[in-house]
Amino acid sequence: MMFFQSIALALSTLFSTTQYDNMSIVRVRIENQEQLILLQNHGARSLACFDHTGPTPMIFDETLIELAQKMQIDFEIVEPDINRYLAEFEEKRVRARNRGLGGWYSDFKTWDQVNTRLHQIELFNPDVATIFTVGTTHEGRTIQGIRITAPGDATNRRQVLWNGCQHAREWVAVMVPMYIIEEIVAGWNEDAEIQSLLETTEIIVVPIVNPDGYEYTYAVGGDRFWRKNRRDNPDFCEGVDLNRNWGYDWNGGDSTSTNMCSDVYVGPSAFSEPEVQAMRDLVNSLPNLVAHIDFHSYSQLVLEPWASSNNPPPRENIVKTLSGEISEEIFSVHGETYVAGTGGDLLYLADGVFPDWTTSNGALSYTVELRPDGSPGFDLPPEEILPTCEENFAGAMAMFRFVNQLLVISLPNGPPVFALPGDMVSISVVIEPIFDDQVNENSATLHVRYGNDGPFAIRALQHKSGTNYEAMLPVSLCGLESEYWFSVETENGEMYRYPEGNDTLKVGVATELYSWNMDSNPGWTTLGQWEWGIPTGDGGEFGYPDPSSGATGLQVYGYNLQGDYQNNLQQKHLTTNVLDVAGTQGTKLQFSRYLNVEQPVYDHASIAIRADGGGNWITLWSNPATIEDNAWQQVVYDISEVVQGAQTIQIRWTMGETDGAWRYSGWNIDDVQIMTTSSSGISGDANCDGVVDVTDILEIVSYWGSCEGVCAQDIVPDGTINVSDLLHVIGNW
Repeated sequence: MMFFQSIALALSTLFSTTQYDNMSIVRVRIENQEQLILLQNHGARSLACFDHTGPTPMIFDETLIELAQKMQIDFEIVEPDINRYLAEFEEKRVRARNRGLGGWYSDFKTWDQVNTRLHQIELFNPDVATIFTVGTTHEGRTIQGIRITAPGDATNRRQVLWNGCQHAREWVAVMVPMYIIEEIVAGWNEDAEIQSLLETTEIIVVPIVNPDGYEYTYAVGGDRFWRKNRRDNPDFCEGVDLNRNWGYDWNGGDSTSTNMCSDVYVGPSAFSEPEVQAMRDLVNSLPNLVAHIDFHSYSQLVLEPWASSNNPPPRENIVKTLSGEISEEIFSVHGETYVAGTGGDLLYLADGVFPDWTTSNGALSYTVELRPDGSPGFDLPPEEILPTCEENFAGAMAMFRFVNQLLVISLPNGPPVFALPGDMVSISVVIEPIFDDQVNENSATLHVRYGNDGPFAIRALQHKSGTNYEAMLPVSLCGLESEYWFSVETENGEMYRYPEGNDTLKVGVATELYSWNMDSNPGWTTLGQWEWGIPTGDGGEFGYPDPSSGATGLQVYGYNLQGDYQNNLQQKHLTTNVLDVAGTQGTKLQFSRYLNVEQPVYDHASIAIRADGGGNWITLWSNPATIEDNAWQQVVYDISEVVQGAQTIQIRWTMGETDGAWRYSGWNIDDVQIMTTSSSGISGDANCDGVVDVTDILEIVSYWGSCEGVCAQDIVPDGTINVSDLLHVIGNW
């Protein structure tokens, strides 16, 4: 104990600088530009990646705290003493190194330690790993990179670039690229998949783009929260934000500044910084660059282009498909959610950033914001370094695999969950080549069967236009779910499948238990400003205003049909009547939603259910982030676990709690349905009598020939009643 106390005392002395004396980290709720300018003029410093209104962590001294209180600016003190906070963090690092859990990844590493590790990797793996110097910084440090690919001629191999640490204080954004390097190099020796991928791909990794700024965050007398490089500007404020210095929409005004003291200072001109010039020249030297990740911290996001506008990027469907796969693979490791979407949707617009520039040059380019999703911000606890690395290696592998396939099959509207018996369900399918390979349109196929055994029928997809196709999925008249998948070939005969591997998709056969189209008032219980009626299209102080009609018809249930919800709102519920669900199974809630609500740090919207009049409401859903619907969308929730064994249920929609600041237009709901699904059918049953026998053979013979729509006798649902159906009956007798 005395040892750690002495270490803490030494670290406290080391990190106790006049720079942070009597300063605190606060979470500020800035309402308008005037408040922001006022705080900046009095010396407030943002710890976020932007200077704009909204929730943001900042550094305040005692004068700023008094000013914010006087001006009634909403804030919360997160860390009252920054010096103590930094000393405590350094003590955590000492303890982590002593424990050694995670090996090299037990603690953060300096620029020199990273370079030493890179040279060790090259030394022991010279056949696949080659170090090179990307460029030199303002202060004369080298920017080191490493190339990883299989031996042999790499001239025509696809190239992927991963880099970290454009922003100095984002320490974990150094550790993640280093871990990826080590795992891929190790995989060359022991992983057949990585061996195969390296035969066709060259990986280029630059762990530290900003060595000067990074070293300054470690230096005695330096600044742990330094973001920029170390350009010697012609006043007392040093540095340029490297990730605002790129040539795409440079100095565009979104999250940028021409003030040299700003953390988002754009520099004197586009590409003015040697670090950015070096990375630009590297990219220009890569003729086959197809994909790029720029690692940052923090927020747990996979940010798609464009950062600088809300315009759709080139190959939007492919961009979104890959970001979704990266997010899913990250989640699969430790269950951490990295939300995929654009910066405009999830954070803010930002101009002059690296991934926008590489996107404009043809790459599939993303910003990945690493752990945490909030507090403690840049100072990720050392024990979370290795898990962060592990999950993001999985995300990097998703990109590695993705660029080695030729095309993408996706369902832009998602797969249907259930349908009524006898439906022909329309499914929108997008089939898009990733590179220049062409799709054989005539090969696009739906494979479908009823139940989970027997042959899959083949039904051609209809080519609508460009990359858009339509599949018509039949749903059994006899109660069996539809199981299906898609396939397509390139013009050179290479076949692709969705879902991958042996996975399939399924649509349950539904029975409608309850339905409310809102054309008449269901008479549910309302609190506060919940009401049934016609929305006015008003509101939208933030987000989008209410709709002016329902998803179908005019009426909806909504919270304040005349506009936005109130500030400081306590929970207000819309609650259904008691609903009889005895004996049902596979039960789902489906409705159309038009919702605008701020992120749950501040405002809340939720759905809950309870069974048999009990006191405990079980939350089905609550807003995970800011929701801004500008069109009606259909949502489905599985409520089968709650319904199982219950006699009755009630469902409620809740608006609130909300804080005292921004207001959104809140809930609007329409076309509410409660459905139950069933798999009670029997494969081979052609007349839906629950038995497979001679009557089914006679049924098939009687209806021999083509089938329009859905026919019970079309047991192998290919649109024709023929010998394949007969054989399936015999096989299931």
